[in-house]
Amino acid sequence: MNKESNSSTEKTIRVCVDLPESLIDRFDELKEQWGLQRRGAVLERLLETLFEEDEDNPNS
Repeated sequence: MNKESNSSTEKTIRVCVDLPESLIDRFDELKEQWGLQRRGAVLERLLETLFEEDEDNPNS
């Protein structure tokens, strides 16, 4: 388990995920569209959005 600090000083844990090339292509499109440097940043933004939606709708 590799821990490192990100810009918000929150501890992070590196994970490895095998994904189909079609999803990686979409990640790369979003990375460019959002002006991000890393695919991990795309995944982080997507997950944050997903979890914010869950908090807004606790019955989901």
